[in-house]
Amino acid sequence: MNVLRAFKTELDLNNAQRTACARHAGAARFAFNWGLARKQQAYLDGQKTPSAIDLHRELNRLKKTELAWMYEVSKCAPQEALRNLDQAFANLFRRVKARRAGQKIKVGFPSSNRKEGLGQFSIDGCDPCT
Repeated sequence: MNVLRAFKTELDLNNAQRTACARHAGAARFAFNWGLARKQQAYLDGQKTPSAIDLHRELNRLKKTELAWMYEVSKCAPQEALRNLDQAFANLFRRVKARRAGQKIKVGFPSSNRKEGLGQFSIDGCDPCT
């Protein structure tokens, strides 16, 4: 029998660290909402929805022109947000399939991320995060 444990910690951030975290959370929120709009439009147009990798490549092209402010944060924050978006769409299609099979299940597009408090982001999966 495996026992799983989780630890919850609270960070005591100074102003510079709080600002950096807010920037990372904002970049992740922007990437998620931007990718959500792109995926919804492709889905409604009857096209194949772009993957997280496709969206990340497009976001990198936009960084060079319109989104230069994203160079101030780690590449991992928007990358993980796009991976989370991919998982949210996979869950959407799984729920649609279950609904067609007769289960009474709520189906709808993933909701966009809102700015709440400091925000949230993830930087795991990148080595090193620069």
